Amino acid sequence: MIARLAIATFVLFSSLPTQAQATVPDMANRVQACVACHGAEGRASAEGYYPRIAGKPEGYLYNQLIAFRDGSRQHAAMNGIVLHLSNDYLLQMAKYFSTQNPPYPAPAKTTATAAELEQGKRLVFEGVASKKTPACASCHGQALTGVDPYTPGLIGLPRDYLNAQLGKWQNEQRKAAEPDCMHALVKALSSEELNTATAYLAAQPVPENPKAAPANSIQFPLKCGTHTTTAAPNRNNTSPEPVALDVLSAQEKRGAYLARMGNCAGCHTANPKKPYAGGRAIETPFGEIYSTNLTPNAEHGLGNWTTDDFYKAMHSGISKNGDYLYPAFPYTDYTKMSRAEVDDLLAYLKRLPAIAQKTPQPELQFPFNQRPLLAVWRALYFTEGEFKPDTTQTALWNRGAYLVNGPGHCAACHTPRNTLGGLKNNLNLSGATIPVLNWFAPALNNHPVHGLGKWSEADIAQYLQSGVNRHAATYGPMSEVIAHSLQFATAADTKAMATYLKSLPAQAPVEKESTGLGERTLQPLMQRGENIYTNTCAECHGKKGEGKPNQFPALAGNVNVIAPNPANAIRMVLNGGFSPSTQGTPYPHGMPPYRVELSNTDIAAVVTYIRRSLGNAASGVASVEVDKLRGAQ
Repeated sequence: MIARLAIATFVLFSSLPTQAQATVPDMANRVQACVACHGAEGRASAEGYYPRIAGKPEGYLYNQLIAFRDGSRQHAAMNGIVLHLSNDYLLQMAKYFSTQNPPYPAPAKTTATAAELEQGKRLVFEGVASKKTPACASCHGQALTGVDPYTPGLIGLPRDYLNAQLGKWQNEQRKAAEPDCMHALVKALSSEELNTATAYLAAQPVPENPKAAPANSIQFPLKCGTHTTTAAPNRNNTSPEPVALDVLSAQEKRGAYLARMGNCAGCHTANPKKPYAGGRAIETPFGEIYSTNLTPNAEHGLGNWTTDDFYKAMHSGISKNGDYLYPAFPYTDYTKMSRAEVDDLLAYLKRLPAIAQKTPQPELQFPFNQRPLLAVWRALYFTEGEFKPDTTQTALWNRGAYLVNGPGHCAACHTPRNTLGGLKNNLNLSGATIPVLNWFAPALNNHPVHGLGKWSEADIAQYLQSGVNRHAATYGPMSEVIAHSLQFATAADTKAMATYLKSLPAQAPVEKESTGLGERTLQPLMQRGENIYTNTCAECHGKKGEGKPNQFPALAGNVNVIAPNPANAIRMVLNGGFSPSTQGTPYPHGMPPYRVELSNTDIAAVVTYIRRSLGNAASGVASVEVDKLRGAQ
């Protein structure tokens, strides 16, 4: 069940690797997020939509996982589950499932006529000569069980899945490296022809030895991009540097570190193949703002910006052309950075590959689309000025205060805002729902229930660098921050942030709890939730919600479980997922998604149960709250 509820947000193609690491132990336990849909050991079934992945060629599985992670293959649940996992972990998953060999189910009873099945058989084994389309078997093997290392089997799969994938190839929703032969083949065939082929394939029993054929057993009729991999070798980190650090000057290396600490790439990268080129939509309550191009492109990026131009933007929130910048760009925090550090950052950005990508215009409602009116907002909510150390505190504390409140811009998510989007500074880091995203960012102060009061400085430091500790594991927007930013912090800086956060006085979130439920509704909901928890969740999280340290977090006293806004808990039950692969935790455990298995009422019941039992005392959850989040990622 909730295999890792944790702090939601702290701030806001060539070949397989030739020498993969040894198989990771306990993979069956780590990939629970996969088997919830694909079945135990990846066996799936003849019914439904989800494909069998057990026994598929390792290279094929690896390619598809990479494609889902990088977005070239689209499926909302899959994209979210593997989003922050490294190449190496995806390879380990592929290795694990490729070696599984559970029995195949009997084929589902077909509704196709004998004539349709015969036509499908001819297409599968002979192709259509008049359309110059080869037989399916010529690439996928005469046994139709696949060809190592990159070609999947076609039998033992549900017809719904086969139809869906062929439809995606037709509509270019699924693509391969050029030449994209699958797209060319399915475009040449009619929907009726494709339907007969899938009817035939889904009706065939799997042979006793369904092992994929070796690559040299057949000659491919086409040189297809589908037989090449999509992952670059030796890029096992989820967040590679766009420029190798060893070619940078000392100043540029300092700038690269600052870019990491501010997670600049997180907002300023829409396409992973175009790092820092901007174009990512930043959703606000007032409309969408698009991040700018930070590469040294002269027309659309920073190519013609001087150090003074850049400092004015970072320190004063004013662009090169004199426009006020929208505070979705957190210059309200970056103003605390010194001139020397801002110059370092620009020096690094100027070394990036120049990418010609124009930034879309903001799509804001009136009057928020009137930049001159930002003068009023700035007068109310922006105080310009570099960080001033507190002389009564240690150098370590001051370093932590600077990182948290400056480059890290933690307040952007963890501090509540007013109706105009201004931060309520008297409630700094006391926890808040992130506008539009609807994830709750818990308090980062020393509150014993809603904050970090029960965490030691070592706990905080471990969490920031690895995404996991004895109390929690990260999900949601926080995963991006740890994957792309905080895991790269030095041990000294991580300790400094932990020291500062641990010193903050306790302050509970002021956000009102979600709508309460009457006793008449709560009682049956709690009973239903207890049954679901016992049968589904307790194995990982414990009968008393005690969890398993560094694997599955405790639910008792978990700040996300008892948050005023139950969105984090609801979304984790719905969508599942993995914490990010980090240097400290390269192979995190996964949380299964339950959006298909459990109804809205079931999810409301189990979330209500964990919020009101196991030592917790938060409000209940109505099914309508689950329904609102069912489509969210």
